[in-house]
Order: sequence, then C-alpha cells, then structure tokens
Amino acid sequence: MRSSEIRQSFRDFFADRDHVVVESASLVPSSVDPTVLLTTAGMQPFKPYFLGLATPPGPRATSTQKCFRTTDIEEVGRTARHLTFFEMMGNFSFGDYFKERAVAYAWELSLEGWQIDPERIWVTVYEGAPGVPRDDEAIDLWRAIGQPAERIVALGEDNFWKAGPTGPCGPCSELFYDRGPEHGCGRPLGSGPGECGPHCDCDRVLEYWNLVFMQYDRGADGELTPLPRPSIDTGAGVERVSALLQGVHSVYETDGFRAIIGACESWSGTRYEAGPTEMRALRVLADHGRAMTFLTTDGVIPSNEQRGYILRRIIRRAVTHGNRIGLRSPFLERLHGVVVEHLAAAYPDLAEHRETVAAILAGEEERFARTLDTGTAILDEVIEGVRAAGGIELPAAETFRLHDTYGFPIEVTSEIAAEHGLSVDEAGFATLMDAQRHRAREAAKGGKEREVAAAFAREAGVRTEFAGYDGLDLETTAEAVLELAEGRLLVKLRRSPFYAEGGGQVSDHGVVEGAGGRGAVVEAYRFDDDQALVVLLEQGTIVAGETVRARVDAARRRGTVANHTGTHLLHRALREVLGDHAHQRGSAVRPDKLRFDFSHTGPVTAAELADVEDRVNAAVIANYPLHIFSASQDEARALGATMLFGEKYGDVVRVVDVVGFSTELCGGTHVRSTAEVGPFKILSESSVGQGVRRIEAVTSGAALALLREGDRAATLVARELKTEPERLGDAVAKLRERVRELERATRDDGGSAVADVDALVAAADRHGAIAVLSASVGDTPPDALLPLSDALRGRLGSAIVVLGSTAGGRAHLVASATPDAVAAGASAGDVIREVAPIVGGGGGGRPTMARAGGSDPARLDEALAAARRYLAARLGA
Repeated sequence: MRSSEIRQSFRDFFADRDHVVVESASLVPSSVDPTVLLTTAGMQPFKPYFLGLATPPGPRATSTQKCFRTTDIEEVGRTARHLTFFEMMGNFSFGDYFKERAVAYAWELSLEGWQIDPERIWVTVYEGAPGVPRDDEAIDLWRAIGQPAERIVALGEDNFWKAGPTGPCGPCSELFYDRGPEHGCGRPLGSGPGECGPHCDCDRVLEYWNLVFMQYDRGADGELTPLPRPSIDTGAGVERVSALLQGVHSVYETDGFRAIIGACESWSGTRYEAGPTEMRALRVLADHGRAMTFLTTDGVIPSNEQRGYILRRIIRRAVTHGNRIGLRSPFLERLHGVVVEHLAAAYPDLAEHRETVAAILAGEEERFARTLDTGTAILDEVIEGVRAAGGIELPAAETFRLHDTYGFPIEVTSEIAAEHGLSVDEAGFATLMDAQRHRAREAAKGGKEREVAAAFAREAGVRTEFAGYDGLDLETTAEAVLELAEGRLLVKLRRSPFYAEGGGQVSDHGVVEGAGGRGAVVEAYRFDDDQALVVLLEQGTIVAGETVRARVDAARRRGTVANHTGTHLLHRALREVLGDHAHQRGSAVRPDKLRFDFSHTGPVTAAELADVEDRVNAAVIANYPLHIFSASQDEARALGATMLFGEKYGDVVRVVDVVGFSTELCGGTHVRSTAEVGPFKILSESSVGQGVRRIEAVTSGAALALLREGDRAATLVARELKTEPERLGDAVAKLRERVRELERATRDDGGSAVADVDALVAAADRHGAIAVLSASVGDTPPDALLPLSDALRGRLGSAIVVLGSTAGGRAHLVASATPDAVAAGASAGDVIREVAPIVGGGGGGRPTMARAGGSDPARLDEALAAARRYLAARLGA
C-alpha cells in the first residue's frame, strides 16, 4: 500500500465507525497548550476536549495530524527511522468507548484492512508501579481477541502516557510488528533478558500503533484520581506503517520519501547507496525538505527565536548536507517543489501558499550560503592551525562557534575533520551545548508562570466568559485564586472584561477589587476561549468565591483599539498600493504603537509609503462605521473576508467589517468607527526575513504627540540654520554641499585607501580567453576584498582575481573566479590553498570563491607572485 492509501484507509475505517473526520491542525499549536512550541503529537489539538475546556465535534473523532519533534533533529540521517516531521494517524474517544473497542478496532484494521500477519504481531501493556496496578484488563482483552500470552509483554514507564506534569494520563498498549531476523540484533526472539522483542533497541520488532487509555487525572501534587469519563487516544505514524506494509527496512525507503531522495540524487549526481555520507545527507534533505515546507506553510518564519530558530536550523542543516554531496545553492526551492507535488493532494494549503513559501526558503538559503562560505573558510583555518601545531583534535570552543554562529551541524564538522585525520572534542562540545541550553532555560523562566496559569485555569473547573467586547466595568465572581508569590496572584473570574493577549493584541490591564482587597491586573493569559489573570495586590487580598468589581484601564484600551483597527486599515492600504500578495504575516498591537509584518519581496519605496499613509488617513477621515458579527467560514469567504496566512479557523468565525473599506476575520477589540483611530503616522519600514517586511506606526494620541514633536524639532533646527521650517530642505542641501567642498579641500592627495579599479584592470594578464589578476591592494580592509574582487571580475569578464591586503598587520587573501575560468583549470579554492602557507596561514573555499588569512604580511607579494605562476601553469601558459 502506498502512503496515500494507508492514510486514506485509516480515515475511511474510522469514518465508517461513526468517527468525525477532523482535518490536521497547524504545526503552530493553539494557546491552550503553552508548554510546547510546535505540535508534537496527534492528540495535541484535541487537548481542550480531553481537559473539558471545549466541546468536541462528536464523541468520536479521527485525524491525520502534522507533527514536529525538535528532539530528533541531530538524529535525523543517522538512523533508519528518526524524523523531525511526521504524520500521526489517530482515533479518539471523548468519554464514549474505552479499552475493549479500542483494542478491537486496532486488531481489525491491522488484520483485515492492512493484511498484517497476526503471527508477527507483539503487544505491550503497562506492568504497574507503586500506587498504579498492572493493566490486567488490557491483557485479558488481547488474550480474548486472539493474541497469544507469549507475545504480550508487560513494560514499565514507557507504557504509561502523560501529556505533561499534570492532567489526563493513563496506561498504554502498543502494537509491534516482527520484521524478521534480517532486521535485528541476532539475539533469539522472546520477551526475557538476553532476547530480542519489543523491549529491544534494534529494528526487528518495531512499534507501529500506540493505544492510550486515559483513565486518570494527575493533580499538581502528583496524585492520580480516576477520570469520570475515561477516553481513548491512539497514534499510528504514516511513515512507520508505510515501512512495514511496503516491506522496507527504513522509512526513507518508502514511497513518501523515495521521490524526494530520487530528485536529490539526480540534482547531485550521487546515489543513496553510495556510502554513509551520501545516505545521511539524502535522508536529511528528504526529512528537512518536508519539515521546512510544512513549517513555513503554517506561518513560521526563519529567525533566531523559538519556532523561527527551529526552522532556520533545519534549513541550514539541509543546505550544509546538500553541499557535502555536491548540491550547490540554490536548491531549496526545487526541494520544496517536490514536497508540494507529492503531498499537496493530502494537504491543499501546500499548493495554495507555494509561491510565498518558496520565496521565504530561497531567501533564507541565499543568506546562509554566504555564511556557509565564511564558516567553511574558518573551519579550514582551524584545521590548518591544529595540524600545524601537531594536534589531533579540534577544540570544542571552535566547533561550538561553528555550530552556534554559522549553523554548522557538529556531525558535518566531524566528517570534515576526519578527512584531515583529526577528531572533534565531542565531550567539550556537549558541555558547551548544555551550558547554552541552561542559559536558554534561565532566560525563559518567565514562561513558567504561563504553564502554572494553564494548569490553574484547567483545574478551576469553570471557563471564564469574556464580556469585554461590550463593557469595561462589571461585577463578577472570583471563582478561584492561587498565590504565585507574595502579593502576586492568579485569579479566575466567572465573567471578565479583560481582553487576554492573543491575535497579536496585548492583554488589557486594570483593577480587580473585592470586599477585602484590591489588586492591579498586569496580565491576562489566554487558553483558547478561556483565561486567567495575574493580579498584583495593592491592599488586602482577593478571596475565591467572593463578588468582585473588574474594571479595565480605559485609556490603555482606547490606545490599543485604535492601533488594532489601524492594522486593518494598513493591511487594506498595503494591498491596494503593493498588490494582493501583501498578506499579513504577523502583528503586535499595543497601546502606544502598532507593528505589522507583511509579504513583500523588497523595500517599500518612500512614495509607496506615503501613498499607504495617505490612504489610511483618508479612511480615518471618511469615518467608516465598523460592523462586527459572527458567521460561518463559508459565509465569511462569500463576503470576501481576508483570512490570514498560516492561521487555522473554526467553523464559526468573528468578522470585523470596516464598512466600505475592508473585511477581515479577527477576535480582537476595535473602535466603533474609523474616525476614532485618529491620525496615522508610519515610523519605519524594514525587513524581518526573506519576503517579509515590517511597518511600525502610531495612531491617535501617540501620532499627535509625534507630529507636535516633529514641528518643535523643525522649528529649532530652522532657527539654528537661520531659515524658515518650510525651507529646511534647501538649507540642509546647501549645508551638505559645503561639507563636500571642505572634504575636497582637505583630502590627502598623497594616496587613498580605496583601490584604483581602472589601474588594477589594466594590470591583468591574459591566458587565452581567461584574464588573470593577482595584485596587492595595500591596507584595504578585509571585508572590502570580496566585493572588490567581484567588481574586478565583472569588469574583466572570464577571469580569476586574486587580491591581497595587509590591513591590521596580517595578510589577507581573496580569490574569485568565473565558472568558465574554473572549467579551464583556474579554481579559487585551489590557488588559495596553494599560496596561503607562504604568508603563514591557511584557508580555502569553493572553486568560485575562497579566502585565507596569515600572520606574515611581509611575504604577501611573494604569495601573489606564486599565485600568478600557479595560475599560468594551470591555464597552460
């Protein structure tokens, strides 16, 4: 069975048995689960149903969920089954059926749907622990259905599932498949010590389906209490089941991966079976190609933080491994295209966002390719230095710097070092990585409060009704209170006027006041359609069960709603000026200003920004009314409502219609009419990643204050320049020209640090059709050598350029070659490796670009002369 058929057979089997088919949720989890950055399990989108925070679509459900696990990134490529991105098929019961039917369904689909030989099936159950009995019920059910006792194995903690430190949990029962001795460790088959079975780490007996029996609730104190309505959560990986049913050893040999690997083989000219380096690289490209495609489609942008850093890391890892097998950038756009071609039928949004995702990946690859060149040169220098000193191991500090700063995977550094007869201090590297993780954990400690708040909101047993669309001051009940620290409380209200942070909008602040105390609300945490408040006590205390007055800071809310409606007006104006591709990619709405990220391939011109600003202000002056209402997704689409890239919406959505101007789906708070937005002023426009631009702007009172300050500053400057404010432009132009005159008058005619490009071009030699230039450019800064060599290469046509500098008391060399010069025998990397030792250094790079550094600048001319001789010989002169 092909993977698409496996996915469909699972879906059809459970749909025929009254399970509601639920489409995959985004890889970016909803706010109900603050403990994870990405969706890591099939049950994660259903967590609100299991926790009783939301009503499920039915008592039974089935899905194939996109999942991503960061813990496996470094293992991808090393093993036959580790993946970052995978698809998890699952069937779920929300208090409907329990163990008996879950076992029966798994057995029936395995034998009748997938034609698995029952003689090859093994099953595990939970063996029990102090306070938790062995799962004898599951054992009896498997025995009754036909599974022999000798192939039912009781195991420990791995067979007890939990979503986190608190919440629903329970024993699980896993189905395994015996793939035969050719896949194993050579030990005899069995469940005892020294035997091979489900407990063995080899690949012979492989798990393919996990049945979780949620029958307990773990409290904050660790105590387990039986759930009133036990539930079922199961997971079977599409990739793992495909490997079993297609009879292959590795998930990478299944149809879902072979097409991607085959494309990479054809582009690189290598083969999967050629050797361990090639096999690892092709596995990395296949897995990471899928992962980056799905992450970016779900709205993740490469960055140095959180999800964005994970995406950036896998992109860099893919590019590095591609280079190892001869794949030269750019190639990620093609890799993404193959993934879309083979998976868009199951996930249509891949095709819908194909162009946007391709642009983001290509831009990130282009930036990293430049970094990779630098990193390769640095690694070459480190290796040369270790060898020159007679060492046998690369220092941990250097390998960590390559990994952390340049994105070099440690295993690639190890492979390159091994080619030079060197090892890597892996223990030291691991120590540095652990220290980095510790720093990251310390930096993220603030996020722990949110996790505590999530558990607190869940265990309070009541959902807060948000009433802040219609009023800012109300009487309500403090349903639950938890002291976080002295004077800092978590408070759960029955009804709340406080908007909880979400959708890019910050939370409201305000006051909660009861008979015995008063506190300032400084944060409102959102958990889907629930919330919890952080309250700093100002006097007395707040007691659970008492009636309290909840009042929103009206001034803060006014600034926030003006900025939020301002983002809607800005979004529409951008699409009118730049085109329909200018989709929102993120936002931050605060009381003092707004930030808006959008899709666009280059800087927005000053004229375009002025046009956008004018259109927003025209909409403000027009005083369009806002009509806000709920509708079905289909109704909203029919109205032309804008839906945001990467967002997943429910069946019923909230529509914000700026009547006569724009219509968007939005859960935030807004003004009543556009005149309340006040003046709109753009502060800045910048890039935040390939294909994504950012505008920061102010509205209302903040915009007025900015305009007043601008007038004041213009008046002061005009006074200093002895002119009028409206003539400042002319005055500044005259001042600038005067500065130029003074610079010309004081310039040192005896020399310049800037190289004479015309003179250098004239000094080039010709060997047939190839120009060769090997010259010193004095103390030109090292960072200027590469752009200068590129400029010279452009002037010379078919050429190789070698430049040297003595800036900073060191020797610096750069070589740049056109592809036809490389084809003729003039490789930039080869000539640098040849002459760098003359100046006491080392280096290298690609055939078209290489660089080196050395400690002996006095011998730079000698090195450049050697380069001329070497290239003349290579070109047959």
